[in-house]
Amino acid sequence: MTTMTPTRPHTPSRTDRQPDVDWHQEVDRITRHTASLPTGPTTARLFVDLTSPWAYLAHLRLADSADDITWTAVQRLTAIPRTGLRSGGRERDELQRQLEAARYMAGADEELPAIVPSVLPHPRTVAAAYAEAVDLGCGAAVRETLLEAYWLEGKDIGDPEVLRRILPPVVVEEGALCTGDPRREFGYLVSPAREPLTDSAYHLMARWQQEWEDVGRPGPLALVDADGSITTGPAVLLP
Repeated sequence: MTTMTPTRPHTPSRTDRQPDVDWHQEVDRITRHTASLPTGPTTARLFVDLTSPWAYLAHLRLADSADDITWTAVQRLTAIPRTGLRSGGRERDELQRQLEAARYMAGADEELPAIVPSVLPHPRTVAAAYAEAVDLGCGAAVRETLLEAYWLEGKDIGDPEVLRRILPPVVVEEGALCTGDPRREFGYLVSPAREPLTDSAYHLMARWQQEWEDVGRPGPLALVDADGSITTGPAVLLP
């Protein structure tokens, strides 16, 4: 039985207390080294910031590997407000650089916009929605909806009201019974405060974040194979 909890305040993790890192990845940069995750995963793990253009390109390019890769959403250190960023500045410039690099690497059938969307969502809100979806067993469908809504339609996927409009079709099953779970009944995956709704999703996010930190916080896109080898940045998407 899923435990519903009141809205949790965001407690800064070790990531929030560490210096920021340069998330810009050059297209020709390939980084591989070996590390080990404490949980000993048996499948490849993809650590990804779902607000990064690399996440969308990975969604397009790795679709055929969906059964072989487990996606985990991570949260970079950011100055973006929880309500999103609508102005210019370093965060927008950095995301635009990532987008230009991703567009350079994209194939003819891989469509990415020329400029970043007008609102930059906070990574935690998007990770919360995805964690709830994983807990419900519909993570892949929700991830696809989030990425396409943001990068193709420019929607603010960090806004709970936007999420409540776009996610029910992929979360709520036809003929769903009244269970008292707003996720299953209405497709609500984040609270008005932009936090996860359940203990299970809250702890899942914490575990993902800790595993990402344990392998060195390797940027917005990193693939950890079952043997512990790590590939980061655009190299993840090379043939």
